[in-house]
Amino acid sequence: MLTIKKSDVADSLLLELMADMHVVKDKLAYFEKKCNMSYEVFEQAVKTRNEDYRQWDDYIEWKAYRHLFEDINRKVSDIKNADFEIN
Repeated sequence: MLTIKKSDVADSLLLELMADMHVVKDKLAYFEKKCNMSYEVFEQAVKTRNEDYRQWDDYIEWKAYRHLFEDINRKVSDIKNADFEIN
């Protein structure tokens, strides 16, 4: 029978999450550079202007990457605190 330490699983998961986080950070930086403003400023601008579908698409995608970044951060925190179980 193979025995795997919980810490080894955690290390592997952290490496995978860090790689994902790098990709997401690049996307967030791309949108900030493309729009030449922060997400918060862009969000207000999109919500107060007449409908611009290109900007709306950017807003939705940018928002999704922000949520993904937050989700990855939560997972990293849970793993670092050993707040997970293996089934």
